Amino acid sequence: MTGLVYSFILLPVINSLLVFLIPNRRKELFRPLTVYLSLIPLGLCLYMFVNQNLKTSFLEVDSIPWITAYGIDLIIGFSGMSFLLITLNCLLVLLSILSVNQEYAESKGFLGSIMLLQAAVNGVFLAGDLVSLFIFFEALLIPMYFLMGIWGGSNRRYATIKFILYTVFGSIFILAGTIYTGVLSYISSGKFALDFESIASMSITTSQSEILFLLFTFGFLVKVPLFPLHTWLPDAHVEAPTAGSILLAGVLLKVGAYGILRVSIPFFTEGFLRYQYIIAFLSVVGIIYGAIVAIVQIDIKKLIAYSSISHMGFVMLGISAGRYLSLEGAVIQMINHGITSGALFMLVGFLYDRRHTRRISDFGGLKKSMPIYASIFLFTSFASIGLPGLNGFVGEFMILMGSYPTFKVLTSVAAFGVVLAAIYMLWAYQRMFNGQLDNDENAVLSDLNSKELVAVGPLLALMLFIGIYPSFIESYVVQDVSVIYESISNLIGVSQ
Repeated sequence: MTGLVYSFILLPVINSLLVFLIPNRRKELFRPLTVYLSLIPLGLCLYMFVNQNLKTSFLEVDSIPWITAYGIDLIIGFSGMSFLLITLNCLLVLLSILSVNQEYAESKGFLGSIMLLQAAVNGVFLAGDLVSLFIFFEALLIPMYFLMGIWGGSNRRYATIKFILYTVFGSIFILAGTIYTGVLSYISSGKFALDFESIASMSITTSQSEILFLLFTFGFLVKVPLFPLHTWLPDAHVEAPTAGSILLAGVLLKVGAYGILRVSIPFFTEGFLRYQYIIAFLSVVGIIYGAIVAIVQIDIKKLIAYSSISHMGFVMLGISAGRYLSLEGAVIQMINHGITSGALFMLVGFLYDRRHTRRISDFGGLKKSMPIYASIFLFTSFASIGLPGLNGFVGEFMILMGSYPTFKVLTSVAAFGVVLAAIYMLWAYQRMFNGQLDNDENAVLSDLNSKELVAVGPLLALMLFIGIYPSFIESYVVQDVSVIYESISNLIGVSQ
């Protein structure tokens, strides 16, 4: 078990080194080898689903002595929630590599950076202490910096610097919270015990809980990102290469929400109860703001970027409500958003490779020249806006149902975001795919090829599978949600 868990961090690092060692003259080997190597971590995920009990709350697997004089160890472990996110990460890495065009397929620096990003993100989801969490949280910035800064769009420097500055600014608060937690632990036990089990048993005052909750949560919310900390995201998505956008929306945005679920709420519950209304209010503002701004976008990729702000607002509303159903819906919606947004960014990348433009007005009547592409884009749009029977409906329905008893007015306003989502996605679809095919460049566009269908196909299957059988995902998050919910209900002394 221990070796398998470590492999999700070490294998991507080893894989990236193998890719870097290929001679530059053998460019035709870069992508095939990367695809085969990426299949290994995903295969291990499937093996563990079959052979291990993953329906558990956080389970410590191993402890590595680090600064032993002060009792600081690095802990590794997993839970059902974290393993679902690891599986999503491994799947999106493989599919993003399959989806890249020939230019990126012949860059071993690009492909190797994706694998290093995979290792860092997996490390976040496997961290069992605050130090490991912070290390991996910062480590993922390095490969993302290169992906955006070297292989991004024309305005990549501005977007990359903005992304790094925002994220590092948020990380300062996480570091401050980690140090403060260590000091409190040292005062009470004589050692800097920063593992999750020790923190859960710490006795802290209400004011200390509130301070620590603010420190950690602010840092995590920058990564979500919650309004008004969102301004780095649209620029990052627009300038990032397609594979970078897939991973950014698919898993990197989930790191912030995961940190709140893993650290902020269970360990500093009194602080959560003090500030949950503020987070809920900002979440609803983000839902409506992101949707309205998405409606007026002229760039389809930027439209999807703003839709991510709106959808992650739903996730944060469910988390801030603190009820069992809303928390469960939030975790499921994290998975769902990773699938649908990853597919949408992939589809936009396919179209950009053909036309080298993302302006909605440059298209029209595409369903005549690209019928398969138009059908898949419509299916994915339906999943994104929450059509019943597809995955997006499940998470948002659970969030709204679970949040209403706590935030009646805010939840009612948030529900209007579903209507706005239908407006911006279907209106964009109407302009791009319906009407007359009066542009000669659009008339000669080729439909999706077999490689592109293989890349997007698994995501389409998951949209339908989760929409029809959401209890599969639910069964893996029950234990995690129970721990979070109990920390809240035990403190307030009532059953929600």
